[in-house]
Amino acid sequence: MGLFTDKPQKELPFLDIFCRLLGTASVKEFEVEQFCDDGEGELNRYNVYKITADRKRYVLKKSDEREKNVYQNFLAGGSFHVPRFYGSIEAAGSLWILIEYIEGVDLRDFTEEEAYACADSITAIMNAYWQKEGHEVQLKHQDGRFEKYWARIRKRAECLAKEPDLLQAYTVFLERQKTCPRTLCNGDFLQFNAIFREGSVYVIDWAFAGIMPYSLDIARLIAHGTKERATFPFYMTDIHRKIYIEEVYKKLEEKPDWEQYLSDIRLALLNEYVEFIEYDLNHPEEERDKVFAYYYSHAKMLAAEINQKVTVQ
Repeated sequence: MGLFTDKPQKELPFLDIFCRLLGTASVKEFEVEQFCDDGEGELNRYNVYKITADRKRYVLKKSDEREKNVYQNFLAGGSFHVPRFYGSIEAAGSLWILIEYIEGVDLRDFTEEEAYACADSITAIMNAYWQKEGHEVQLKHQDGRFEKYWARIRKRAECLAKEPDLLQAYTVFLERQKTCPRTLCNGDFLQFNAIFREGSVYVIDWAFAGIMPYSLDIARLIAHGTKERATFPFYMTDIHRKIYIEEVYKKLEEKPDWEQYLSDIRLALLNEYVEFIEYDLNHPEEERDKVFAYYYSHAKMLAAEINQKVTVQ
């Protein structure tokens, strides 16, 4: 079934929170639905709610300071294809944000039109917050996101202790992250977090966003889609990847040279693959499935390519 909505199980003062956030005394019609999914056969309920009020739709989300700040300081008021931000509030012991509900379809059935539209949406944001390459990238916008990301990927490298070829290539990835140009990244730019509407792609769910290496959003979108839907229920072809990669490069106002750009994407793809084998490598006693086999084989092939290029250089 995938993502769906259901009646909320928690008793929360939804109407009061909504009215305070929207700055209105009352609404005539009001309906609340909770976002859920049944991934891997288990029902998951999220602290994210679709609000229908007077025939308009919104998303009320339990959030944190980081996501609020991304909407408030980076995305609000711009011409980006992202949900409109209405505000935040402390209520029921949590921080809540109210954003626009984007009508449309997600990108699980990827098309060429969506590849072009993705490039438009992502590069508009990248260009607005692009930080130049340097020995240690100096940021005009400090948000602390890179430091958390850096600690996480260094920790991830430990799972490769018994995989020398993967570790060698992953070390190249780690070194490049120090100097790779940074910009505002969504941080989880998967097909579920993008909505296609009237020829444009709207990027949603900015919970993992921040100033990070630019190649991360490019790689995450193309890493998990296949013609066979091998790991995720995402359809994508090599033609789609080619269009997306080339269009992003064309639209970037400041950018590395073409070969460095491709190298940055390869390295970010390796990180994607390693992320999805990390648990299994850390728990060798557990049985491994076809998903592990897919990501492990792709990581090995990509590592061989990266290591060969380093050797030639």
